Amino acid sequence: MFDIPDSTGRRGSLHDQVFKDLIGRFLPDFLTLVAPEPAARLDLSRWTLLDKETFTDWPKGRRRELDLLAEVALADGSGRTALVHVEIEARSRREIGFRLASYYMQIRLRHGRPIVSLLLCLRGGRPAVHAEVVADVVLGWETARFQYHSFSLQKSQAEDFLARDQPLAWALAALMRSETMSRAEHKLACLRRIAAVRLDELRRFLLVNCVETYLQLEGRDAEELEALQAPGNAEEVRAMRMTWAEQLKKEGLAQGLEQGREQGFRQALLRQLGARFGPLTDDVTQRVEAIHSAERLNQIAEQILVANSLEEMGLR
Repeated sequence: MFDIPDSTGRRGSLHDQVFKDLIGRFLPDFLTLVAPEPAARLDLSRWTLLDKETFTDWPKGRRRELDLLAEVALADGSGRTALVHVEIEARSRREIGFRLASYYMQIRLRHGRPIVSLLLCLRGGRPAVHAEVVADVVLGWETARFQYHSFSLQKSQAEDFLARDQPLAWALAALMRSETMSRAEHKLACLRRIAAVRLDELRRFLLVNCVETYLQLEGRDAEELEALQAPGNAEEVRAMRMTWAEQLKKEGLAQGLEQGREQGFRQALLRQLGARFGPLTDDVTQRVEAIHSAERLNQIAEQILVANSLEEMGLR
């Protein structure tokens, strides 16, 4: 099994793209799960994803691209719209609330419309859905306050979200913990819910892709899943997984399947290392390609953003 790569802040990373695509297709589900009160004031049948927007990240002056920004009609029939801003983080970090607050101010100045700010954290943070508040009290009294909705996956209970009505919840449950199911049973439960609902091909693919990416099984866990989806037991899940694999091949995304999941993950690490530290030498590339330990590959994934150099990571 591979843990979630901690690549916070790196645009174009694996988890960024997976969740941008997923939330971009299931935005009504995401709003209903994370921010039910503002969602009730929106017409979730009328929404549009906006083009990528960039802002200067005050006070450092770096250019940042918003993960997802959507325009949603208000439910009051006035013809007015609100904006939904979603940021995706691999790990909960203390400064994220103030960064979201700066985005909120800039979006509000640029568009002049109400904004719902949402944060999805794959690791860390308080479990499940909750409201977060950041306040400026440096001068001894509160001079500013900002509230946003946060959804942290890792410590949430998978069973709670598998019981929800929104298909997106079943895919996100793959990143949560379970106290009643084995890993194989956990994965099968996610896939069974997805297989049983009527969805178009693309939306089903995105849900399955999330489960397959973040709940990978090895050894006895993989053997248990094979037994659980044996003929006559969970054939709809087996067929859906085969369709997912075939779709990956068609789109040229099956390097991990063709060369083994470990090799596919290794290539993803090489891309992330290149983005973090610049073009890699042949020596570094060869060192990574020679690693066959899943534990060591996981260790590298967790070090990418916190390490200051390839030498510190033991790769040069």
